[in-house]
Amino acid sequence: MLQVIEKWNLCRPDQEMPEDVGSVELRGYNPETFLTGEFASKVASDEIRPLSVSNIADKYCSTRRDLYFYKGINRLPRTERKETWGTKAGPFIENYILSVFTKTSGEDKEKYSSLINQGKNSYTTYIKAEQRDCEELKSLEEDSFGVIEGDTDWLLTLLCNNGKSELAIQILHSLLKGDDSLDIANIKVKKEIRPKVTDIGISDPATPDFIVPDFGIVGDIKTGVEFQSHFQLTCAGYALAYENENGKRNDIDWGIIYLFPSRVPAAKRFVRPVTFTQVYIFPINDFLRESFLARRDEAYNIISTRDPPSFPDEKKRGHCKYCKFKDHCVGQGLELQENE
Repeated sequence: MLQVIEKWNLCRPDQEMPEDVGSVELRGYNPETFLTGEFASKVASDEIRPLSVSNIADKYCSTRRDLYFYKGINRLPRTERKETWGTKAGPFIENYILSVFTKTSGEDKEKYSSLINQGKNSYTTYIKAEQRDCEELKSLEEDSFGVIEGDTDWLLTLLCNNGKSELAIQILHSLLKGDDSLDIANIKVKKEIRPKVTDIGISDPATPDFIVPDFGIVGDIKTGVEFQSHFQLTCAGYALAYENENGKRNDIDWGIIYLFPSRVPAAKRFVRPVTFTQVYIFPINDFLRESFLARRDEAYNIISTRDPPSFPDEKKRGHCKYCKFKDHCVGQGLELQENE
C-alpha cells in the first residue's frame, strides 16, 4: 500500500485540483443525504437490516437479485451460497497487502538483493500461516468460471513480486518525503467508522481498508481482473459515513482505489504476465455522492419487498456465471447459454 503514498505525493490533487472538491454540498452531516423516513423507520424497527457500503455500491447483477438474497426480507440461508475462486482470493490478497504495509520498518536498503530477500521472507511467512487458504483456492480452480489450473500458483507469484515492489517504494519515499508529504504514520488501517445508521443508511461499523483524515482521503483495496466503476462509489459511501459520524470540518474529499489484478482472463492472454498494483485517485464530488445515494435508496427499496427481483435480461447475464447464487437462480428457471 506504499504505492498509495508515492502516487499521492507525486500528484498532490489537493494542491493541484482543489476546485474539484471546493463546492461539495452532499456531506454526510447534511440532512439532504439522509435516508427517507420510510426506510429509516424500517431499519430502526429491525424490519430490514442496515446495508454496508459494499452492499450498496457493489452492483454486479443488473436487477440486484444477489443483494436481495443477501439482505432481503426473504433472504437465502448461507448454505445457498457457492464459494468461488474470486470471492476467496479477494480477502486472501487483501490480508497479504495489509501484512506487508503494517510490517514496514522504515529502514533504508541500498541493494536490490536485500529487498528481494526481505520480500521473499515476508511472503514465505505469510504463505505458511495461510496454507489452508492456498489449498482452498487451488481446489476452487476447476469449478470457477474463467479460472484455469495454475492461476493460484501465479497469484502467489504476483503477491511476492508486489511485496518486493512495496519495499522498493518505501526506500523511494524515505529519500523524497518532505515535511508536508503524506507519510505512513498518517494512514489509519481498518479504522471503524460509526455513522448514525438511521441517518445515512450505512451499517455501523463501516470499515474502509484505509483512511487518512489529515489529508481528507479514504481508500479501499480491490481485486479482480479490471477496474470497475462502482469501486469509486465505495469511497463515496465511506466518506459520507465518516462525515456523518464526525460532523463539520471533518470532510473527506478524495478517494483512492488500490487495485490488485488477481489474474488476466484466460481468453485474453497467451502467457501469464507479471502485473503490479494499479492506483486510482479521484475527487469525491457531488456527482459521485449523488450516485451513491441513488444506489443506496434503490438498494433499500429492493430489500424491503417480499419477493426477489426478476432475472436479468438475457443480454445482461454476463455476471451470472461468477455469482454465488447462480445454482439457485438456475434452479428457479434462469436460462444461461452454454458459454455462461
